[in-house]
Amino acid sequence: MKTLSKTRERFYWDRLRADVEKWRRECHACGARKGPKTRTKGCLQRYNVGAPFGRMALDILGLFPVTTKGNRYVIVLMDYFTKWPEAIPIPDQEESTVAEELVRS
Repeated sequence: MKTLSKTRERFYWDRLRADVEKWRRECHACGARKGPKTRTKGCLQRYNVGAPFGRMALDILGLFPVTTKGNRYVIVLMDYFTKWPEAIPIPDQEESTVAEELVRS
C-alpha cells in the first residue's frame, strides 16, 4: 500500500498501520478517485414456472439494415415453461409498436 509506505518513511507511532487504513477508507477524495468497489455475483436460483405463458422473457434486438417492409428491429420472446422462442420484426422501438405486436402475436 503506497500511502502506508510513504507515511512510514516520514513518521512513526503506535498502531500506524491501523490508523492509515482507517483514514484511507474514510477519505472522500480517495473513494471518489478509486471508483465503486467490485460487487460479488449472487447465486443462481431456481425459478419454478407452473404453466405456459406464466413467465415470459422479452428483448429487443437491432439496429439492423432496413428490410423491404421497413423493419429495423426484432422483438425476441421466450416462454420460460416451454422454452418456445418467437422473433417479431418491428420498424421502431416505440412502446405503442411493441405493445401492438405483442397483442397481435
